[in-house]
Amino acid sequence: MTTITRRALLRGGLIAATGVITTRLAGTTPASPRADEFAVAYNDLVITPHAPPWPSLWMGGYGWVRRGSRGEVARDLHAHCLALHDGDRGLRVLVRVDVVGIPRAVHQEIRRRVCEQERLVASPDFLIVASHTHSGPFLGDTHPDPYVLMGLDPADIGAVNGSTALFIDLVVELVRRTVQERPLPATLHYAEGAAEIGFNRAGLAHVITDVPVLLVRDTDDGAPLAVLFGATCHPVCRGRDEVFDSDFAGAAAEVVERELGVMAMFFQGTAGDHDPVGGQGPHRPAELGRVLADAVLAVVRRDEFTPVTGPVRGELVEVRLPFSVDLGDPGAVAELERKYRSRLDGHLGQAEVRHAEVVLRKLAEGGFPRDFPMPVQCWKFGGLTVLALAHEVLSTYHVLLKGMADRLGTGNLWIMAYANETQGYVPADETSWRGGYEAGWGDGDPHITGAGSNMLAYGWPAPLRGSPVGVHPPTPDSTEAIVLSACEGLLR
Repeated sequence: MTTITRRALLRGGLIAATGVITTRLAGTTPASPRADEFAVAYNDLVITPHAPPWPSLWMGGYGWVRRGSRGEVARDLHAHCLALHDGDRGLRVLVRVDVVGIPRAVHQEIRRRVCEQERLVASPDFLIVASHTHSGPFLGDTHPDPYVLMGLDPADIGAVNGSTALFIDLVVELVRRTVQERPLPATLHYAEGAAEIGFNRAGLAHVITDVPVLLVRDTDDGAPLAVLFGATCHPVCRGRDEVFDSDFAGAAAEVVERELGVMAMFFQGTAGDHDPVGGQGPHRPAELGRVLADAVLAVVRRDEFTPVTGPVRGELVEVRLPFSVDLGDPGAVAELERKYRSRLDGHLGQAEVRHAEVVLRKLAEGGFPRDFPMPVQCWKFGGLTVLALAHEVLSTYHVLLKGMADRLGTGNLWIMAYANETQGYVPADETSWRGGYEAGWGDGDPHITGAGSNMLAYGWPAPLRGSPVGVHPPTPDSTEAIVLSACEGLLR
């Protein structure tokens, strides 16, 4: 069996300054792949913040109080990169990172540098996905806004931006080095298992238990090279303590790596309304990670895979989701401003005051977009389709998209969320009608961001638009209809 070896692949410059190394699985000396087969290169970079060189140790994942690491680490945070060479037909690059989310500006800068500046890969063929661990670093100063979420002062926000710039550099360098390596000829194989690790905290009837598994094997001897796997559950097992931790996702990957001797990469599903069973505590990531790892290992040992073949077709689109308030209507904006001014007295809480300050300033400056951008990406293989959705997508979309795939005859469908960028929740109608944290509104008013809701955490002025209550099918201008229409166009 292939064994994990460690070597300092990313030497010199920025990578050396972080004091980390990459993990690479080394087998036999790679031969040049045939024009009609896959070949892979893959690396694992530890991105756990340490000061120095990271300017900030502020943590993302929870509001409404300041939360920062004192340098304690339970499990290292990782950035993995898989470069998939599709014979002579092209290159796909898949990156996953242990952070709570990737703000839009951060995603766009990484994509610009990888795809435009260094021309390492075409834009539809580059995909970056966050694990959504709530025990990682805070990135960016937009959505979420560290002032709104934690009340950070300008100096602290400057430090956050310094760490964000370092994170961007690390990811771009990881991609560059991986793409430039000589790849190993490989075959791909897909199957699904199941693990009951989460519950639906929004009270909806469905709980997603799917565990997708993509096994990468050496072409010559069939030995495993890497395992990509997923699940649908918030990585919040650790709780609110100030310790860096890749949570159950990282714990599961560690078990799979130890058992199989291959690099393991976790990808998050539509977990916006799924929390882990069994509560929180320092012991919980390992316990839940073991349950997930056992499900992955059972799939691998059962060895009933569907071959995944090329050619691969990639497509990336961006849809615009409307807010419940028309920010292009002066009357509607004036009414929204009135509502926010009433919050400045602090009767709802200090986070709500900070949010109102920021919203009023941006409305006055015209600083908000009139709608909510959402990238949606699709990679079509023979035997597997990967559909990657931006933001904190709720699990209803998993159910709806699986049903759509059945109707369209798509075959195996792996649905990822937290893909490319994460700037808010994306509810379907059944959640938008109920209100609450995931819907982004409360107190009977769906036309202003609710106190303590996700849209306050992410710094938006209003929730996303749903269909009128009880209307089905969803109206064309609703969030649900727009997302499903985009996905159907990609799956066809």
